[in-house]
Amino acid sequence: MTRPAPSKIARVLLADDDPGVLLGMSVSLSRAGFEVTAVEDGAAAIALAGSSRFELVVVDLHMKTSGLAVIGHYKQRYGTGVYCAVLSGEDNEDTRATCLSAGADDVFVKPVPGPALRRRLAEAALALRAGAEAEARDQAGDQAGLQAGVRIERSA
Repeated sequence: MTRPAPSKIARVLLADDDPGVLLGMSVSLSRAGFEVTAVEDGAAAIALAGSSRFELVVVDLHMKTSGLAVIGHYKQRYGTGVYCAVLSGEDNEDTRATCLSAGADDVFVKPVPGPALRRRLAEAALALRAGAEAEARDQAGDQAGLQAGVRIERSA
């Protein structure tokens, strides 16, 4: 008897202009159960936003098309429905503050320890899934209330 293939933890988009970093992270995340799409440029990452849906986006800060441009695009399109992380060789508060104010959810300093990255991405995927499930329950409750003639107001 064959067992069904295990479902992937989440869909991850990796963008880094260093082929070695891209390959190493792709292999590590794939082996951990993530479905990985890897690109070597921010422009390619932005182009994928229209045709593919990723829960997790991990980008290098310094590419021809900046990682911050990629994050800005994905956050504008998907809001809190996407987790975005920046990879940077710079370990300082200014870089971290710039990335976070641009919409990044996390900043990782290169070289990123594989176990720490995998753990944080798995946590982010679980949090996104829990948020989506809660929103679906709220919408179902709102719909049931409307059918019963009850209007539900939610605070922001």
